Order: sequence, then structure tokens, then C-alpha cells
Amino acid sequence: MDTTTDQGIHDARRDRWVASSTDTAALAWVADRTATTHRHLVPVAAVGRNDGGGLVTVLDRPRGTPLSAALDRLGAPTTGVAVTLSVPLLELFVAAVDGAVRLGAAGIDDVLVDDAGAVVLCDRPVGASRDDEAPAAAATATDVDAARVVVLAARVVWERVDPRDPVRDDVDTALVLALDGDRTAARAALDVVLAAAPPRPFRWTPPRADLLFAEPEPPRSTGTVADRLLAVVRDAVEHGVPLGAGRRLPLRRVVVGIVVATGTAIAAVSTLGAGNGGS
Repeated sequence: MDTTTDQGIHDARRDRWVASSTDTAALAWVADRTATTHRHLVPVAAVGRNDGGGLVTVLDRPRGTPLSAALDRLGAPTTGVAVTLSVPLLELFVAAVDGAVRLGAAGIDDVLVDDAGAVVLCDRPVGASRDDEAPAAAATATDVDAARVVVLAARVVWERVDPRDPVRDDVDTALVLALDGDRTAARAALDVVLAAAPPRPFRWTPPRADLLFAEPEPPRSTGTVADRLLAVVRDAVEHGVPLGAGRRLPLRRVVVGIVVATGTAIAAVSTLGAGNGGS
């Protein structure tokens, strides 16, 4: 079962996952997640049962970009940016190893960078399947432990860092050891990354949507001459007098110019009249 997203931004959505009514792992995951409000974990929107008694979990997947695609946009991150992106992932890993949080199943593209620039793990109950796909039992073979996924995601971040950076070797080694290590290796990996550099905030601009919508042009008037003249006057009042090439002159400046020109003309005529009278 392919649960990965495309390599671009996607809108927020609600995913429905169904597990067997006797699936204790899914029940434990749902119980833990509904009691957790973690900034970097996908929240549970609703829990219920379907007609067959299966456990239905609705997840509030945020609007965001898969981590690899987000890194393509960012380019090579500095050490501080790599720390900012990878520390929340490793903190989740340490919490999972310690038993403080229960992580489910996920793929590497289920690690997103949301519109605020924060990484979010969009895991799901182990053994569950989408409600419009195969039964839950068929999904078990493709489930990937989300605890390993967050470490792999941290490695993806650090693989983009300049290999000449002196901290790269220590970080790479620590992350490799953490993948199959115990709590000590997990904690050591987090400590090595924290010591690599101070976290550095970065400016994240989400990708623009593929479809851009422009405001429709106002309908052309098909009324009488008076209606069309009124539309022209209204357009000049609201947007200015057209000068060509998309330029417009504010109506106020036009009126001021007319008044000044008229006054100048009257003054000139008056002066000429006074001169003729004197001769």
C-alpha cells in the first residue's frame, strides 16, 4: 500500500484509517495520541467504529510539503537550520524509546514541513488501512516503524549539509548508531545534534499552488449610451484616467491640472485685454 504524498505542497486534509476491532496496537496508539498535544505530531480529529466494528481514526493532516521536497526548495541548509529541523524529530525518537509517546507507522514522505516551517510527523495506527483500500490485515506488511522514520528523516536533513562542515562526521555516526540502538544511543544522537550549533530560525515560503486564480474582469456594459458613459466615469473615479501601457493618472490630479490650466488661461486673457486697453 502506497501512502506517500506527491513531491509538492498539498492542502490540509482528513485521513480516515480503519483497524480491526481486536487490534490492540491500534487501540493503544489511538489512546496515546488522543491524550497527546504535540506540536510535531499529527492530531487525531475523531475516533469511532464502522458498521463492521472496526476502529476508525480520523487524522487532521496539515497543509505542508514532504521534507525532501522542502529541502529541495531550501537548498543546502546551514548547520543551524539543520539543527532546527532535526531536533524535533530526534526528540520524538527519544520520547518513543523512553515510552513517553507511542509512534505508529509512517513513510519518509509522511514527515512534512508545514506552512509555519515546522516539521510534523503524520504517522498512523500500526496495521490500519485507509477506509477505501484493502483490509487492515493487508497493510501490516508495508507498515514502517515511525520511530525509525524520524531518524531517517533527520539523516535526510543532515545529508544536505555541506560535507566539509566539521560536525558532519560526528552527527552522521550518531544517527547511524541511533537507528538500531537503545535509549543511550538515541539520547546520544540528540545530544550530538544539539551540540552541533545553536538552532537557527529560517524563512520558509510554502510553494505556490499549481493553479492561480485571478479575479474575473468586470462584465462589459451592454446598456444605453448613458449607461456606458456612466461606467467610464465610474472607472475613472475609482481607478484614474487611462494613459496607455497600463498606466493611470488619478482623477484628482487631472481635475487639479484642469483648474490650474483654466486659471492660467483666464489670467493670460485678462493680461492681454488689459494691455490692449492701455494702448
